[in-house]
Amino acid sequence: MFEQAIPVTETNLPDGRYLAQALKRRGRPAAAPGPVVEQRLDGGRTGARVSRLRCDDGSSFVLKAIPCRRGFRDALGHDGEAAAWLRGALNGLPPPLATPMLDAAFNPERDEWWLLMEDVSSGIVSRDGWREDHTRRLFEAMAGLHARHWNGDAAMHRGLATLADTTALPIEIALYEATGVARTPWVARAAEEFQVPRMLLPDFLADAGTDNGDFYLALLHRWRDLVAALEMRTRTFLHGDLRRANVAFLDDRVVLFDWEFAATGPAAVDLTWHWFLHYWAYPPEDGRHPDERLWLRDIYLLRLEEALGRPIDRDGFLTAWELGWLRVFCQLGFVLADGLGGAASQARWRVIDSAFERARRIADEQLG
Repeated sequence: MFEQAIPVTETNLPDGRYLAQALKRRGRPAAAPGPVVEQRLDGGRTGARVSRLRCDDGSSFVLKAIPCRRGFRDALGHDGEAAAWLRGALNGLPPPLATPMLDAAFNPERDEWWLLMEDVSSGIVSRDGWREDHTRRLFEAMAGLHARHWNGDAAMHRGLATLADTTALPIEIALYEATGVARTPWVARAAEEFQVPRMLLPDFLADAGTDNGDFYLALLHRWRDLVAALEMRTRTFLHGDLRRANVAFLDDRVVLFDWEFAATGPAAVDLTWHWFLHYWAYPPEDGRHPDERLWLRDIYLLRLEEALGRPIDRDGFLTAWELGWLRVFCQLGFVLADGLGGAASQARWRVIDSAFERARRIADEQLG
């Protein structure tokens, strides 16, 4: 086992003693002596407890406590970010990329992982504040990471999730919520940890109409065909969840956290996940179609080829882009229904109709 037990205090709390020992493991000086104030933060997506630890000297850190007995753990086959950190997958990210992780250790008393991170909340951009330039900076930074592991040996990522694992998790939850049938032993618990399909999927299917709803569910049942098509493409190391809330911009650094879905797969999978969420599901209110922003993809390709020092198979990349878009449509397509019923419903329906047209075309062309 690669777990490292956290020294447990008398109160078994993330106090000054824990913080000092965690920083020491990282080779960092301890925070100023004195009490540590724990402030709970909202937004735990998978049942994790996230807190800010404030010290007397004004410094602060973020602690993410992740229970070991989770549906997500069983679905992914590993301990998420803790596994990625302790196996060295997050070491040496190419600048300007960085990770805020400082320490990952196992607390046997609570049967949970404690992940200590720098507090980078000041660099997280609000949804309304996100601009195309933020995507450009993110894509340029990801080009360096993808180039470093382009078509490389996946052995360094052994023990992390596979593309099949990360694809199946949200899709099997959606199928479970739609049908009531538990197709895997972990899906009921995982559905409690990720309840977005429960909240949005019924309305999405009902409002999409019978034909589109039946098509969507049939497509979800074909996720293995989709993964097989993606696995034919050049693979690299993926972050797996490039949402706005998992990115912080600090000076010249692009800081990525929440590496739970780290895996190997086509680079386009990272990009289309971000693309779907930011320019299809929750687009800027400028009335532009996502395809009008494809210059951002072009910049990524230029930076990727510069980092590799050679051209890539662009036709193959564009095929992976199409498949990657279809993958996230299967995984999170129901979020397109978020906000229906408001003043922007007409524009939202145009997006949903366009998304279904694109999904049908890609499925016909790529999956047969």
